[in-house]
Amino acid sequence: MAATRAETTRFFGLRSLTGLFLAGFVATIASSWVLGISAKASGDNGFDTAMPAPLLAFATLQFGQLFFAAASALHITNEYSSGTIASSLQAVPRRGIFLGAKALLLFIVNFLAGAVMILLATIPTALSAGEYGTFSFPDMVSAALGAGTYLALLSLMVLGLGLLCRNPAGTIVCAIMLVIGLPQILQLIPIDWIQEVIQYLPTNAATFMATGSSEPYGPSVALMVLIAWSVALLGAGCISLKRRDA
Repeated sequence: MAATRAETTRFFGLRSLTGLFLAGFVATIASSWVLGISAKASGDNGFDTAMPAPLLAFATLQFGQLFFAAASALHITNEYSSGTIASSLQAVPRRGIFLGAKALLLFIVNFLAGAVMILLATIPTALSAGEYGTFSFPDMVSAALGAGTYLALLSLMVLGLGLLCRNPAGTIVCAIMLVIGLPQILQLIPIDWIQEVIQYLPTNAATFMATGSSEPYGPSVALMVLIAWSVALLGAGCISLKRRDA
């Protein structure tokens, strides 16, 4: 817990990280409002665009998640680029404690940010979408918990990537490729098994979890998919930390 408190001070003491979180909030809420306007305009013109406002807000995470991923990446890679990783490991020599403190902080902060952000974004989205954004309380709870869980697990994936890449730009590029680039590229390959693989990428799994979809799999399986991605990438990062920073 002492290590986690130190990581909390480090995280909130850097304006670049808190600034990215604030930018993520603003971008997501503004995008949700615009998406609500678009849904209403399309609905008024005869298109079936009705969707619960919280899910419209959740859809904007396709863009907003990049700010939170970048903050998670910089939280670890800044130490490598500045050389302070040496003093950090001297202060917390046990690698498992060092990594666990960072993972716990990022998980909690991103979970709270995702849940609160969707709750806040639902209000302007519902107002701008009008009757096309009607939602129920379970819709809002599902979207908020889904967003919080996804951003929390995404932060662990990015933390693992950061330990593997050890470079801010490289880690952010890898994160973007994982959540945006890879799904777009694979969609262009007309092979059945590749199209099946796309459904198990993090972004798609998050959508299935938040929407409660039953096809191609349900929320519980989607959560397991996200956890598997987190364990794989963070586990690889942990091995890298112990071997390269012994």
